[in-house]
Amino acid sequence: RRPPQEGWRLVGRQAGGCQASAAMSFPADSMRQHRAKQEVHTERDRLLKGADKRNDLKRFMSSDVSKDRARAILIATGLSVLGMAPYAAMIFLWFRVYYRSFVQVVILASAMALVGILFCIGSSQRMLGKDRRWMRWFGGIWLQSLAGGLIVGFFLYFRHLAYFWKYEEMHTYTNVAAAQASSAMGDGSNFLFTEDSRLDPVRAVGFKSRWTGKTYCVAPVVDVTMNQANDIYFWAIGSDCCTPRAQFFCDDAADFATRSALRVLEPEDVARPWMRWAVRGANYPKYIEAIHLQEATYLTKAAAKPTLLHWTRDPVKMINSYYTIPRDLCVQVSLPYFVVVAIVAYFVAWTLVPRAKSEGVIR
Repeated sequence: RRPPQEGWRLVGRQAGGCQASAAMSFPADSMRQHRAKQEVHTERDRLLKGADKRNDLKRFMSSDVSKDRARAILIATGLSVLGMAPYAAMIFLWFRVYYRSFVQVVILASAMALVGILFCIGSSQRMLGKDRRWMRWFGGIWLQSLAGGLIVGFFLYFRHLAYFWKYEEMHTYTNVAAAQASSAMGDGSNFLFTEDSRLDPVRAVGFKSRWTGKTYCVAPVVDVTMNQANDIYFWAIGSDCCTPRAQFFCDDAADFATRSALRVLEPEDVARPWMRWAVRGANYPKYIEAIHLQEATYLTKAAAKPTLLHWTRDPVKMINSYYTIPRDLCVQVSLPYFVVVAIVAYFVAWTLVPRAKSEGVIR
């Protein structure tokens, strides 16, 4: 058994050893805590940097998209404006050139078609060493606008403009007596009749065709010198504007002061022989049948080749309508057509805009 003093020394020694070991463990814990804090700060900095990069990428991408959109608009403007040039050229040719020179229109249209084909062929890698998609698309827009101009102009010309230009070539006759032979004025379009000439609606008839369902109306133009035995050379006509007998309301027939008229043109008057199928249908035979009915009804006598007229107080206005109507129709058709082409050109241009890779921004 040890004495009490030594026991107390042993206890003191053990307590001192515990304090020394505790003192030695404090620096290790602080180092671990410091290292953990650094790792946390490092991870946080890494996350913040990643977030900053993503934000920068978003800002860059948004600005890049706006730049691409601007480029696409510029490219679409070029494709649509330049690509629609053949359409505008063809419309001009139909309105101003075709009636004078058919050959010139064919040559110019063929030249424009050749340009579009060359653009399409030249876009391939085999031709120029590099695939140029914009040339292919431009050639396609060029060719379709040329086709659109051909179709629209064809319809407008043969339905309206052919009549306008033919009337412009013809002459105006004044002081025309209804008893005069119309064959002496075969090149006339406008007729101003004498004071004693008048339309005779009392002897008008309407002939209804069982094939078309229309009523073809005729009324003779006479003067005071004519009797029942005289040939009637001039006939006012119209469709669905009369009763079967004795009433005629076509054009300005209701105005008793009207003394002017415009000659009715037939397909052989306005178109070349191989293009007569394209103009308005020939109505002359139907009106001749109505004239025969009028002869049988009122015992009159028509000329061997009657001249058909639109009885109107303003023949010049009627002639001009053959130009203004197709002009207005052309505007109404061309504006929506150009809008559609511009929209298609924008989507095409969007595929043609080169875009930067996003990986280069992150690095």
